[in-house]
Amino acid sequence: MKKTRASGPVLACLTAFMLAVTGCSGGNSSVSNASRTESPATAAATDGDTGSGNPDISTFRRLTVYTVGNFPQNDTKAVVEEINKYLKEKINAEIDFQGLPWSSWAEKMALAYQSGEQVDLTFAPNWADFANNVAKGAFLPLDDLLDKYGQGIKETLDPRFFDGGTVDGKIYAIPTNKEIGESHTIMFRKDLIDKYGFDVNSINTLEDLEPWLQTIKEKEPAIAPIWLSGSGSDTLGYFDKTRPSMEENFRYELVAGAPAGIVLDTKTDKMIISSMESDTAIYRMKLYSDWFSKGYINKDAATTKTSTEDAFKAGKTWMKFGSDKPDSDKEDSIATGIELVKLKGNDPEISTASVSNSMMAIGRTSIDPERTMMLLNLLHTDKHLVNLIDFGVEGRQYVKVEGKENFIKLPDGIATRADTGWAPGIEWMFGNQTITYLWEGESADKWEKFKAYNEKAHKVKSFGFNFNTDPVKTQVSVVSNIIKEFRPLLETGSLSVDKVLPEYNQKLKANGIEAIRAEVQKQYDAWRAKQP
Repeated sequence: MKKTRASGPVLACLTAFMLAVTGCSGGNSSVSNASRTESPATAAATDGDTGSGNPDISTFRRLTVYTVGNFPQNDTKAVVEEINKYLKEKINAEIDFQGLPWSSWAEKMALAYQSGEQVDLTFAPNWADFANNVAKGAFLPLDDLLDKYGQGIKETLDPRFFDGGTVDGKIYAIPTNKEIGESHTIMFRKDLIDKYGFDVNSINTLEDLEPWLQTIKEKEPAIAPIWLSGSGSDTLGYFDKTRPSMEENFRYELVAGAPAGIVLDTKTDKMIISSMESDTAIYRMKLYSDWFSKGYINKDAATTKTSTEDAFKAGKTWMKFGSDKPDSDKEDSIATGIELVKLKGNDPEISTASVSNSMMAIGRTSIDPERTMMLLNLLHTDKHLVNLIDFGVEGRQYVKVEGKENFIKLPDGIATRADTGWAPGIEWMFGNQTITYLWEGESADKWEKFKAYNEKAHKVKSFGFNFNTDPVKTQVSVVSNIIKEFRPLLETGSLSVDKVLPEYNQKLKANGIEAIRAEVQKQYDAWRAKQP
């Protein structure tokens, strides 16, 4: 069997974002003049590093910032007011914070790009159709802005990150400063691991889980042994270690910017269509189908809107798939209030996808790209601002741990972060995660562990390649919708692979998958020819 290198959150929402974007105007005719409000220059003074020396910030700006997460949050107004007080002092700007829920984010952003709505700063990871949006003119090239107003970013961000946001030699997005590589793990409720005497170090492949799944099914009838929800990180494909894939030594790589059905065969340097030409991919889908028929997977896996994490918190399941990184089990234990243990993940790999799975871009319709780059620069260099956005207001959402300056905890009488009114789960999205506070219980050397993790990560073959979808953008849009339709069925095992796969492949062929493959191969060959 062959394995594709499923890349973390790449699979989480890739197809969702591909659904709706059909074009971007590239203009800004509908940008509201209300955002161009003039204000006295006296507010322009700044003692912070805006990355540009003495930029002209005499004109007040109100910048629209889009992101996605666990929204709405009850205390958004209070947190944003504090953010704006700070930004007004720093760069004479405020933000119109648009925190969107995962369920509507893709459609909302597609509409914003199409309509010419003001988009100053937006979350724009590779897995949310980044390359396609670049081709459609949704984002501005950032090279000049970065040189003038983003020196702090250039000084603090590992240079390898910049490859993630680069298309055809131009930077269109700035990755978040966090783990640079990617590996995957599974986390389990510690109480059940202990109850049944399971050894987490004994699990190396998906098949190794089968005895555990059978035990949970028989002895914990109220719990779904595996809870899946649609596609992405809530599917088995997220932990793509089957015995055949291990034997293939992770031969296949996802291709950044290309539809998920196309992968690179690293042995031949040829692009293939995984559902037709990868034995490992087909084996994997049949394994999912077998497990579904045995009752190991929730029956509504293909359609439920309840994420694995929410099911986990609600006691409906006992395990979740996730990205591995230093202290990820501690992070999730604190976030859920449930003690978790995890499998040791594989060694981290650096791919174009891994360095671009969390990025921010400046919209073509930004009313002030220069000021927006200053804001982005602050998000990478200003500890107060990053912690304010990530964790809320000190004294309201958290308090400092006495005697430990960099550690925080919940205020007395508050049980979970969600109870504070600000827990959107966006720490991995904004700027520089390595300057954020640590929660009580986390390792004091967490960020040192991140550095070590990043240093040992090794590059995959296609690192640095980012597919430009422009020549085949019509086919990409159609094929992406087909993938969106079929992946929940195939990656949750909900229907027989023998029945569904032929129909899926026929639709891919009929709607241009071969043309896309040829274009990806052409661009990849040209890129390879330029490599040292």
